[in-house]
Amino acid sequence: MVRKAADLDGETYERWVAGYDVDTGRAKGRLRDDANALRFVEVTVKGPKTWSLATALHPQISTALDAAQDRAAEQIIGWVAEHATTRVGPRGRQVQVPVAQIEAAVIRHYTSRAGDPHRHLHLQINARVSAAGAWRGIDSVGMRDALEAINGIGHAAVATDPEFRATLAEHGLTLDPTTGEIAELAPYAARFSARAAQIGRNVDRYEAEWRPEHPGEEPGPRLRQAWDRRAWSEARPDKVVPTDGAAMVLAWNEELRQLGYRDPSRRTSLSTPRIGGLNREAAADLVLSRLGAKRSAWNAADIRGQVEQWIAQSGIVAEASVRVELAEDLTARALTSCTPLLARDDVPEHVRALSSPRVIGVEDRITRLLALQAYVGGDHAVLEARVAVGLDPAQHKAVAALAGTQHLLVIEGAAGAGKTTTLAGTKAALAAQGRRMMVVTPTLKAAEVAAG
Repeated sequence: MVRKAADLDGETYERWVAGYDVDTGRAKGRLRDDANALRFVEVTVKGPKTWSLATALHPQISTALDAAQDRAAEQIIGWVAEHATTRVGPRGRQVQVPVAQIEAAVIRHYTSRAGDPHRHLHLQINARVSAAGAWRGIDSVGMRDALEAINGIGHAAVATDPEFRATLAEHGLTLDPTTGEIAELAPYAARFSARAAQIGRNVDRYEAEWRPEHPGEEPGPRLRQAWDRRAWSEARPDKVVPTDGAAMVLAWNEELRQLGYRDPSRRTSLSTPRIGGLNREAAADLVLSRLGAKRSAWNAADIRGQVEQWIAQSGIVAEASVRVELAEDLTARALTSCTPLLARDDVPEHVRALSSPRVIGVEDRITRLLALQAYVGGDHAVLEARVAVGLDPAQHKAVAALAGTQHLLVIEGAAGAGKTTTLAGTKAALAAQGRRMMVVTPTLKAAEVAAG
């Protein structure tokens, strides 16, 4: 059960964040006071830019969206309370247990950092949770691995909210279930995204700097993703503090009119699929297909997140209890079709230890093909003297093999064995043959080391 407590002012909010009971002032268990102490886990309840533009145009939509986001936050808090865990026991022998109580704060924002219309909630889940009769620290790893479900619930809860959708229809506005955008406002959204425009300029600059160094090449999707991440983190604007919210709303409306927007002349009909007519088995199968296209292993929260995305895109409009029942049923159906990757009954829920027969079949086929490649022989390269300088015998052998003609080769090395030196030698050996080396790593840090 989710219960709303009294509003917090600045002083009580600071005490709450620090891990103290706001009524008694007592600490919730043993608190850390260092700079790295986790205070809360934060998620954002938000929607497309067009939702915020609609709230600026019509006070009724503003009220309906606020109420829908509040209900979405309540549903997220309820789901987290059911699935969050903490660790109990001595170091090295800890076990995960479910929490008995969590606390969360909701902060509403009306604009982006740059002052553009951006209606959203910051949902902060306090790091201190009650479990096994005491206050303890929430398992932040488990929370991180539950973000798919949390974000999915937040979006679907609003997109399918009957009050919000009916209010949009009353003003002649329609929600595109595929994109989530309000169709009538979508052409104007980009003009109200100063931050998005800044990110676009940053990416254009990175590309302009990259092209002279890579003539005749085109940037691939991975590189563009890296540019996007870099562009997002670069030069974030200081927050704009509105001095008059009503004046900002009038300015947004005036800009919309100048861009050519006109209110629809009549209300739209709100026709949605009947939940009773849905093919639930097909929906669950589609969810697993989408998961398998993204990764080879997942957890129950990943499934719930994909289920909520499917519900939002289906065009369904339903009361929260009905949508939640549908989401839980589809999640359960998908779970029963999964193949567990760990033969244990004590695997924590957040661990990605589920897959599907389809994914496992693909991986088995890839493994067989790689095994066939490993049987294809090849010759070792003869290293030039300048390449071999500084390599010990084991490194020399590894570089000669890597620069040779085998189709598949696996070389392992413990920490400190000289893998980076071996890679550098391999690059030089391949360069002497007019060839190049590509390095793939599991983390950005490893990629930066390899690039160096």
